[in-house]
Amino acid sequence: MRRLKVAFYWTIKTIAWPVTRAYVRLRVIGGGNVPATGPCLLVANHVSFVDPVVLGSAFPRRIIFMITRPIYRLRRLTWFYYMMDTIPVAFDVPDPGAMKAALRALRAGRVVGIFPEGQRMPDGNLGQGKSGAAMIAARSGAPVIPAAIIGAHGVMPVGSAFPRPRQVRVVFGEPFRFLPYEGRRPPREQMDAFADRIMQSIADLMTPEEAAMDAPAGTRRRSSG
Repeated sequence: MRRLKVAFYWTIKTIAWPVTRAYVRLRVIGGGNVPATGPCLLVANHVSFVDPVVLGSAFPRRIIFMITRPIYRLRRLTWFYYMMDTIPVAFDVPDPGAMKAALRALRAGRVVGIFPEGQRMPDGNLGQGKSGAAMIAARSGAPVIPAAIIGAHGVMPVGSAFPRPRQVRVVFGEPFRFLPYEGRRPPREQMDAFADRIMQSIADLMTPEEAAMDAPAGTRRRSSG
């Protein structure tokens, strides 16, 4: 089954590649920051339903995306997400099963993709980074690759039914890692700080001109709750 899923992913990517190049004039910047091999955690902002499509097209390696369970369970699309080898994750409560699946994938040298905000931002702004991505980075030790998806909000904002032909750019930043910590779990303060760093690393990839495409408001500080 794994070979079938791998073949399915690359078939979809092969189809999506020319579509994203022609329809949204996808431009990729910073591809040299992407490791050719080995595990990595790919983190990106999330403002549109097309984000996984353009991110998957821009990224040269196969991505195992983490997606929320309500999306995964959409009756007409569950088979698709299953064949794409996605990891369903609870949105508002800890999900040990999803965490273990992500860590297994990283230990196997694969790429795990996650949108740290946990949901699409309807206003196109950067939201708060939740602790899930920070915990995966801490537990795995894998390098984190930040990616800024710029322009996707104009293509298909939340609530729209069909994508519009607007230009999209994907910018990849330099890898960074969670600092070593003592004990079984890192302190909550260190987790919160790293969650903020993830979102800031995405914001830093947006120039003023590019940021104006989605009008991002910058990162917001996480609450302690």
